[in-house]
Amino acid sequence: MTRDKVKSKDYYDDRIAFKKECIEEDIEELKYDHSNPTRVKMKGAFRLVSDSMYLLHQKYSRGDDLPSLKPVLLNLIEYRQWQKDFADALPEGEETERIQWEEIREDYLEDFLKWLSFAYCLNMGKDYYLRMLALIANQGLDSLLDKIAVKMGDIERDISEELLFKKRFSKLYDVIESQPEQRPELLAAYLDAWYELEGCPDYHLMNTDAYIGYWCWEAALVVKLYDIDDSSFINHEYYPKDLVHWQDNSNK
Repeated sequence: MTRDKVKSKDYYDDRIAFKKECIEEDIEELKYDHSNPTRVKMKGAFRLVSDSMYLLHQKYSRGDDLPSLKPVLLNLIEYRQWQKDFADALPEGEETERIQWEEIREDYLEDFLKWLSFAYCLNMGKDYYLRMLALIANQGLDSLLDKIAVKMGDIERDISEELLFKKRFSKLYDVIESQPEQRPELLAAYLDAWYELEGCPDYHLMNTDAYIGYWCWEAALVVKLYDIDDSSFINHEYYPKDLVHWQDNSNK
């Protein structure tokens, strides 16, 4: 059964097959096409990371079993390592090419939080979290990201006093800065505001394939990470409750 109630399983089957094909083609090009300069390969690796994020999103919306998403997460961290390796190998005079693909921006932070959400909720483990956070980098620049990173185990990280994207994330930041008993109400308010904070994209109204489900991934991360009682908003339309409440029974 699909988790998303707007589009059918056939719709997601088609979109997921297409995304997998794009990923396979980019991997083939990165591995075997030696004609591309390093900066092009770096951008190709960035595209692999982005497409893997989309794949996680699409597969969740389709209703895939959550453990089946773990291989996507393992691939994703490898692609992000490729991106860094290509960036580190940029020739003299092209080093600044990496900035726009690595420097924190609002949309990148949304993706970082999505990645962190899937990784933490699916219990990928501390080694994975620390490697992921090191690759995300941007330490000491944004207080929301820094405090979440410390909570996930990056305890030596510098913590910024500045919230970079106040309009987008101040309500979420209020959740983690509040007293535990206040967090459920504040998180519910964030979920209520989330669609507008996202810019009211209205992808579901467009006659395109842009729609892949509306989910507030960062809510899942914060609920799980800060052990917030979600009973008052568990059925909120944007809350990915299956991700939050998945239990790893592999060691039982």
